[in-house]
Amino acid sequence: MTVFVLGGRGFVGSAFVRLLAARGVACEVISRDNWDALAEQPCDVLINAAGNSKKFLSDRDPASDFDATVRMTFESLHRFKFGRYVLCSSCDVYDDFADPSRTRENAPIDSARQSRYGFHKQLAEQCARYEAKQPLIIRFGGFVGPGLKKNPIFDILRGGPLWLHPDSRLQYLHSDDAAKIVWQLIESDRWGETVNVCGDGVVRLADVIARVGHPVSVQPESPTVHYEINIDKLRGWMTVPRSEPAVFAFVDAEKQSPRG
Repeated sequence: MTVFVLGGRGFVGSAFVRLLAARGVACEVISRDNWDALAEQPCDVLINAAGNSKKFLSDRDPASDFDATVRMTFESLHRFKFGRYVLCSSCDVYDDFADPSRTRENAPIDSARQSRYGFHKQLAEQCARYEAKQPLIIRFGGFVGPGLKKNPIFDILRGGPLWLHPDSRLQYLHSDDAAKIVWQLIESDRWGETVNVCGDGVVRLADVIARVGHPVSVQPESPTVHYEINIDKLRGWMTVPRSEPAVFAFVDAEKQSPRG
């Protein structure tokens, strides 16, 4: 089997590259430098982990966000010769993150209540469903892992500023665990499925701050958010790591690591 990873040098994509290397699976990382050359070569599976992950960009520069997520997905679907297609999307497609009944994979989504970031992710999903044969669409939640450069856990580790209220509750997976889960879905032939891949349960940011053990500045009037994405489908197929232990193990390791 040969796998191409679009965005394989990024935070999420690099987790797939590490996993495939460890398992001896032939893997090529697609970049702008080799895009044209690899477009001429067939692959069994194309994993698209290259969509924009900077949520602020969608409101600050909507056209750039659209290009980085929707247009890039469309181009990858048309340029590459793949057997199967995996799209790394986001649970931000939902219009209500706190209600598990509204975040089932088949729940109706009200576009008028979506963020622009989530709307663009949903458009990319629609492109994949239209252009690819039974694509596997993964709606990811939050992450910790090697190379983390943004999100509330990153902010807490560096003392802030934290842009969410400490009472916020969020779901997290280690990026390496996320890659393993997706690969298990691939090996189980879950083609045509849309799957929420998020940590089981939530972790409160105030508890992470306490675990880190140093002061963290909080931006005034930061919102309190609650993500409770439904993972019943995924739990029916496999055991899902819990959010709090994943985050605590990561911050414990980071506290022991020298920072450059």
